[in-house]
Amino acid sequence: MTIDDLLKKSLREHLGKMKSIENGQLHGTVIGIVEKSLLKIVMEETDGNQSDASRILGINRNTLRKKIREYKIVSHP
Repeated sequence: MTIDDLLKKSLREHLGKMKSIENGQLHGTVIGIVEKSLLKIVMEETDGNQSDASRILGINRNTLRKKIREYKIVSHP
């Protein structure tokens, strides 16, 4: 099963529960959830090393720092 398959399955299962559908915020809500989860996982896998995490994610280190603050992600080295 691919990551695409897993995401589709999970989204279909939870779509009905998402109140954001009603107020037109579905895209932003889903993107935020996926992005926060991805950042948390990569930060855990890199033991909190932002340079390594930004390299893996393919984003600038300053962008990563901004997103860590935005999502209030606590990294434990």
